[in-house]
Amino acid sequence: MIEPAFQKPPPSGDYQPPPKPKRYWWRFMLGSTVIIAAIGVATAASVLLYLDSVADALSHNDAYSKLERYLAQVDGGEPENILILGSDKRAGDAEDPGRSDTAMLLRLDPDNDAIALMSIPRDLKVEIPGYGTDKFNAAYAYGGPKLVLRVVKELTGLPINHVVNVDYLGFVQAVYAIGCVYVDVDRRYYHSNEGVPPSEQYAEINVQPGYQLMCGKKALQYVRYRHTDTDLVRAARQQDFLSAARQRVPISKLVSERNTLIDIFTTYTTSDIDDAKTMLQVLELFIDSRNAAIKEVHFPAELGPSYVYASPGAIGEAVDKFLGIEASGGPRGSLEESGEESAPDSKAKKKGGGKSKHKGKKRHEPSNTYGDDELVPAAEVGEEEAKIVARKVSHGFPVFYPTRLPAGASYVESNPYFHVQDPRVYHFKDADGNRHGAYRMVLTVDLPDGTHYFGIQGIQGWSDPPILSNPSLTKTIRGREYDFFVDGDRIKLISWHRGDNTYWVSNSLLQVLTNDQMGGIARSANVIIPNKKPKRGAAQR
Repeated sequence: MIEPAFQKPPPSGDYQPPPKPKRYWWRFMLGSTVIIAAIGVATAASVLLYLDSVADALSHNDAYSKLERYLAQVDGGEPENILILGSDKRAGDAEDPGRSDTAMLLRLDPDNDAIALMSIPRDLKVEIPGYGTDKFNAAYAYGGPKLVLRVVKELTGLPINHVVNVDYLGFVQAVYAIGCVYVDVDRRYYHSNEGVPPSEQYAEINVQPGYQLMCGKKALQYVRYRHTDTDLVRAARQQDFLSAARQRVPISKLVSERNTLIDIFTTYTTSDIDDAKTMLQVLELFIDSRNAAIKEVHFPAELGPSYVYASPGAIGEAVDKFLGIEASGGPRGSLEESGEESAPDSKAKKKGGGKSKHKGKKRHEPSNTYGDDELVPAAEVGEEEAKIVARKVSHGFPVFYPTRLPAGASYVESNPYFHVQDPRVYHFKDADGNRHGAYRMVLTVDLPDGTHYFGIQGIQGWSDPPILSNPSLTKTIRGREYDFFVDGDRIKLISWHRGDNTYWVSNSLLQVLTNDQMGGIARSANVIIPNKKPKRGAAQR
């Protein structure tokens, strides 16, 4: 559902004042710039001087020398755990304590050719030494990276080998430097502060749905957005962006642009990695793990109106998966609030397939003819959506649409108030600058924990967009070849082709659609061939 511009942030949102207009923050993965760039120059004769200059630039102040007694030491080549923090503090500004928005644990295990990622929710209820009970992100404001490190160690019991703290003012520049990132956007994200009282303002955003090249400021708006999402949805969006960025980074470009990337990275980053020997040790880990798949470990969070909760036992299980590089199974999380604390205005649960309370959606009528995938017939409304697309695209661009959907699923309709067209029909450029037609059908499904978005994407004339790199499985079913992309034990995306045209069905950010449902939706896809556009004046002849 598209949120109105005047909506007030929820009670469980930020307790801090709205961000200043020009203070931006996010988190930046260590390997996405300097580390990957160094892979391309690792054989250069000047590599040690190169590493020494980078390490020296990372050491902006003495704060990280005080972390040594909290960090675990390992021999070269052994697995390492790296704590990546994101703050809105300029790395060189000693007077500003900053605030932390994201904390991510990264494990590199080259012996098992594996990488694990686990995000810690910013609103997690924790005990902060010397300050008592508070949200996890408050630890940075109280005591910077040192205090955050202590909290993470006590929370997880993990040995931490290195800490990297990134100021997110550099994120915009870094995204531009790698040529921007192709992102599969699940829905419309919109908020404007125009005419909104200062007390109700928060970060503006205007991002349309669909696969697209996302640059600088817009990318930052997308990954930091949280005011109508939960911590879990936001973390899932950030994880997806990281994966997309990793697919996007070309080694050749990073080598040619390495001086720019090094400047961005070292200007906005501080770390305990402050000498060439340590830098080389970490680089070797990244190089040895460069082809490893990223395994995402879901933090066992339960949402409450004021905090996010996690029991010690559940955290212990997640840590075991993290150490074993074992991706979590099932959905990434739930929109449902924890029962530990009840909110007076918490939403009542809705049964799947019940009457949708969302305006501006086209719904198919539920049927009792469930199959093994628990999908129901939905051809009629799907064909209506496809006809809208077919009237706006060229004859050479067949339009696929699903004929079976989860019970109660809805298509998001056009909303003139926001100048939104859904299904969205648009054009964008590929990595070589070629222009392509595209469409996105945005759908929602109401589950007991809330509303989730999934979608159908089509792209004309681009057979190998970055999102379709390295499928988990390729299988031919009823004469059509499908590529399956799996995250943990859930199918994240299923794609197919017709000529040079590319199509896929995307799961929701929390991956709530089951594998049977994803497969059933993809297999049910029917096609409409757009009519040839009449030549000008033909209708008069």
